[in-house]
Amino acid sequence: MEEKLLGTHEIERDDFSNYRQVYPGRRGRKNTWKYRLEQYTRLLPDYPAVVQGERRLTWDQFNRGCNRLAHGLLKAGVRKEDRVAILGFDSIEWMEVYFAASKIGAVPVNVNPRFVPDEIAYILEDSDAVAVFVEEGYEEGVAGIRGRLPALRHVVVYGVGRPPAHLPEGAVAYDDFKAALEGNPRIRVYDDDFCFLMYTGGTTGYPKGTVWDGEQRVRGLDMAMICGLMPIVDRLSEFPEEALAGFMGIFVASEAGRKKAAAFLARPGVRAALSSPRSKRVSFFLLKSMVGNAAVLKLVSMLKGGREGVRILPASPLFHGAGYEGVFSHLGGVAAATILLPHPHPFDAREFWETVERERVHNVVIVGDAFALPILEELKKSEEEGRVYRLGNLMGIISSGVRWSPHIKRELLQRLPGMLVLDEMGASETSATFGELTTSRDSEMAQAGARLAGKPGGLSAQRLFPCRVVDAETGEDVEPGSSQVGEFVYGGWMALGYWKCPSKTARDFRVIDGRRWFFVGDEGMIDADGKFHLLGRGGDYLINSGGEKVYSEEVEGIIKAHPAVADAAVVGIPDPRWGQAVVALVELSPGEEAGEAELEEFCRGRMAGYKRPRHIVFVDQVPRSAVGKINRATAMALVSEKLEGVNPGHGTFSANASP
Repeated sequence: MEEKLLGTHEIERDDFSNYRQVYPGRRGRKNTWKYRLEQYTRLLPDYPAVVQGERRLTWDQFNRGCNRLAHGLLKAGVRKEDRVAILGFDSIEWMEVYFAASKIGAVPVNVNPRFVPDEIAYILEDSDAVAVFVEEGYEEGVAGIRGRLPALRHVVVYGVGRPPAHLPEGAVAYDDFKAALEGNPRIRVYDDDFCFLMYTGGTTGYPKGTVWDGEQRVRGLDMAMICGLMPIVDRLSEFPEEALAGFMGIFVASEAGRKKAAAFLARPGVRAALSSPRSKRVSFFLLKSMVGNAAVLKLVSMLKGGREGVRILPASPLFHGAGYEGVFSHLGGVAAATILLPHPHPFDAREFWETVERERVHNVVIVGDAFALPILEELKKSEEEGRVYRLGNLMGIISSGVRWSPHIKRELLQRLPGMLVLDEMGASETSATFGELTTSRDSEMAQAGARLAGKPGGLSAQRLFPCRVVDAETGEDVEPGSSQVGEFVYGGWMALGYWKCPSKTARDFRVIDGRRWFFVGDEGMIDADGKFHLLGRGGDYLINSGGEKVYSEEVEGIIKAHPAVADAAVVGIPDPRWGQAVVALVELSPGEEAGEAELEEFCRGRMAGYKRPRHIVFVDQVPRSAVGKINRATAMALVSEKLEGVNPGHGTFSANASP
């Protein structure tokens, strides 16, 4: 039997019946991607749905393309609860596959195309995927592992906006896989059906599938959208006039109209009225009534005058939690048009700003400094070259997955005073986002953190997403304002568990006093105002490089598989662009020799580029405690000593660490 690179699941077979929830009342169908897409198609058929370069699809056109693919899946024998994997960067095709599978009750599975074949094989095997849709350029990696995947019946290759130039043996071209039928499939998909198997990292260091139904995923992302609006409504009266104009772009089509509305809202008397608790509650109620309600969204669009609504652009990929949740909360909640970069990988900051300008984008999603730095540098460069971007529609930049540096926020706001920046905290196992808002008027750049208790008059008292911070030993809630460190525990819309991991599911998702809670694993303190301040990950050591999770145990295990290596420890060091850079301490076996180049080549075929160490430090002995655990503090001290004076941006594998 072939040895697996990543062995993480606890059982070989699983079934959604082990996770299915029973919700009170009549069994619903409104909290499904099938229902949302078909409702938007019925009520907003000519409004833009998705744009990529020269390709522009209305909701009706997008729906018909999804239907053709859905009928193709049915013809190929794909049924409800079958897993359908998508391996590629952001594209219209990626989104069509996601919705086509959702329309027949099949289950999309996200796969990072930067994974090496062994990593891809693990996810396809673990998910029991019956079909995989592969972006052109990555098809050979799948072809090489297909023989190891008995459940995989279909490999479909797509080019982004064009037919693929090459097909491996046994693969089918995307357009040939589609059927001719364009009508909605007559399959009932319910809120409590298996909706998404989203792969994410975890404290074991290996990818795990988080199990979602429509109620938790679709409705949960509605709630995430509402939660994201809370700090905006709370602080609307404080916005500079330029930011008020950006906010009114959601409701007013013309630039002149936005400026008039902003001037009105900026009047002292109006600001005073907006700051009152009653006004905030009314405004929040009106915005909340829009989310997920196609009829209200159509009415708002009609009043706005013009066939377009909110537009969101993900700079971060859809296979990543930040990009997916940012886009799908906007799409499902407010029928936002998704604007995709013409060439999403590698990231091009000039193309990003040109797209934001051309498509009049309202919100963009990034993952920290890995994206914020290049887009800031491009703004500076455009100023020097006399290229002025017209960005009056841009309301906000949303960052999630990793915190971004205060000085970069400040520089962006100085150049774009009408913009808002939102720093959000969340977890791939939840639908929640806890955001902190910063405007160009603010002297301090706020960092993300959840508010457990609302300020007087603040909307955070709504507690859409209940959360607690508990003492790991006693289980008691940590006292706000104390210096006590506790674990963050979340009680709102969340995944149903981890696929094929019943023990970990029971450990991390617990029912207490009749409510499900997710024990996130993040540790921190609560200030006197009730805000949770994250200190770090409890348990196993986690590195966050450019928004990608890198688990030290996974990288250590692969390095230690080299025959010359006796032991290894992996840590993260501060990096000005990526947040953290991966560094490996390597202890060679007695009498063995191996250099950086040899270990680099060994790692190259066994892990994705962003996981590979940027520096390799050889040590006489990897520091460990008496019980055998790696002493991370000592390891970091050794790294600091060995790399003193070394530019962190120029290491062994720096060329592979790209967003």
